[in-house]
Amino acid sequence: MQVMEKKFTDFEIEEKTSGGAVYEAGVKESKRNKALRRIAQPLMDKYWKDRGQDVTTLHRVYRVAEYLLQRSKRHK
Repeated sequence: MQVMEKKFTDFEIEEKTSGGAVYEAGVKESKRNKALRRIAQPLMDKYWKDRGQDVTTLHRVYRVAEYLLQRSKRHK
C-alpha cells in the first residue's frame, strides 16, 4: 500500500504558517494601495502623462491622492 504525500506550494506553506493578522494586514495594505491608485489615475492623466513625466510631479500627485483618500475617510 502506497502512502501519497501531499505537496504544498510555497504560497500554501506561507499561508498556513503566517498568522491571520499578517495576512489581514497584507489585504488591508493592498486595498489601500488600490484605492490610492484609483484616486491618483485621473490626476496622473491630467498633470503627469503629457507633461514630461517628471518624478517630482508624480510624487506630488501621489501625495495629493493620499490626502484625498484620508479626507474621504473623515466623518462628515
